[in-house]
Amino acid sequence: MTDLKTEREVQAQWSLKPPYREMQVFDRLVENEFRDEGAQRRHEAQALQWILRYAVARVPYYRALFAELRLRPEDVRGLSDLTKLPLLSKLTVNEENERLRSETLPQGEKIYGVVSSSGTTGRPARVVQTQRNNAMFSFLGQRHVRWARWDPMATVAEIRLPVQMPRDAEGRMLELGETRRQDTWRYLGRFFETGPSLGYSVFNPVDAQLAWLGREQPDYLSGYSETLEQIAFACGESPPPVTLRGLRAISEQLTDAMRRRVTTAFKAPVTQNYGLNEIGIVASGCEAGRYHVNTEHCLVEIVDLNGQPAQPGESGRIVVTGLSNLAMPLIRYDTDDMARVEEGPCPCGRSLPSFGSIVGRYSRIAYLPEGTLGYVGALRQALEDMPQQLARSVRQFQVHQFRDGRFEMRLCTVAPLPPAFRERIMAAWAAAAGNAGLSLDLMEVDQIERPPSGKYQDFTSDFMPSMGSDALPDPTLNSLPE
Repeated sequence: MTDLKTEREVQAQWSLKPPYREMQVFDRLVENEFRDEGAQRRHEAQALQWILRYAVARVPYYRALFAELRLRPEDVRGLSDLTKLPLLSKLTVNEENERLRSETLPQGEKIYGVVSSSGTTGRPARVVQTQRNNAMFSFLGQRHVRWARWDPMATVAEIRLPVQMPRDAEGRMLELGETRRQDTWRYLGRFFETGPSLGYSVFNPVDAQLAWLGREQPDYLSGYSETLEQIAFACGESPPPVTLRGLRAISEQLTDAMRRRVTTAFKAPVTQNYGLNEIGIVASGCEAGRYHVNTEHCLVEIVDLNGQPAQPGESGRIVVTGLSNLAMPLIRYDTDDMARVEEGPCPCGRSLPSFGSIVGRYSRIAYLPEGTLGYVGALRQALEDMPQQLARSVRQFQVHQFRDGRFEMRLCTVAPLPPAFRERIMAAWAAAAGNAGLSLDLMEVDQIERPPSGKYQDFTSDFMPSMGSDALPDPTLNSLPE
């Protein structure tokens, strides 16, 4: 558990570079983390009122929407009143893209560029973004690593897609086997004195990634959730050749099983934010396992199938209202992700609103036959419980569901699996799905391809919408918003 005094002391360990010594934004972020409940509610209501008034005044889509609903911005006084407005889907963002753009920007606001959603549920949603909205990535990124107690002068390694890594002086992307070295951390090195950072392509073989970590000996590692899990698999029964102080999972869902596997292998904590390309960093993960909403940047609702607030203990859809992007405000944006509603204050001591574990994408699971997630969960659990001597050749897995009811478990291996491995998997399957008469095939493969979005999924299904489908389920730098 932490408190304001502790967080101030931790923040004091971060030294701003001379051009930014007078910036107060990082200190204000610390203060905001410990507002009392009344102050937090007032902040949310004021921020919501401001963005609604702005949207109705300058954005054609919202001007028409409020007129159609016979609403004024003042009629939506807080989060509980947002249910008066419809959810904003990715499909609507695409269809109404021009009308969702602000006719004019306030003085000092400038366009940064266009960002797109990952496209895992259909055509990517394209969103025009301001410089201030983009800057929030660095501000809130520092909050996250401060919470994780990362030493700013240590060495950070990243294993990512080359297109997402810095290019060299000639503009070349990171190549196989190459290490990209920088004197500072990405993003945060602009504002703070930091240690160096290292980059390595995710397309390098997993064993090469593990050997690279052994050679470079970084203090921290940032990578996709499935990349961290693959490296943990590659460690097998042997300790990893690197002593890491912390890991950060990015982009893909970090399941409880993945977290346990990575933490066990590296003997170091793994953390994760929740964010969207279209919005930025929505919520920061804390040591108690919750995600705290970055209310300086956005507001979050967790809603049921009818768009009403989900109850504690239930899982609902994550709906986000952005506060920082005045070029294209997204109000009640349906992320298509699901999370668990938690009750009461977070054990970590921070008072920012929070929600529990990320469950997955609604548009992926809404189409699945009843019982599917239970069957897949049984396979994940069987793999997690597998003795290391039986699973030492496994580097990655993926479960696929065919439309005729068959399942296939694809295992990327570096050596043939022992018969006992197969026996344990099939026994777990029989216990979970035997009464349903569903078959399971185990396939050993050389690699499992990433989808076009770059986001790996350990479960896919023919019942889910295709990647190219539009089908969706029915049912300023020194200032922060006050």
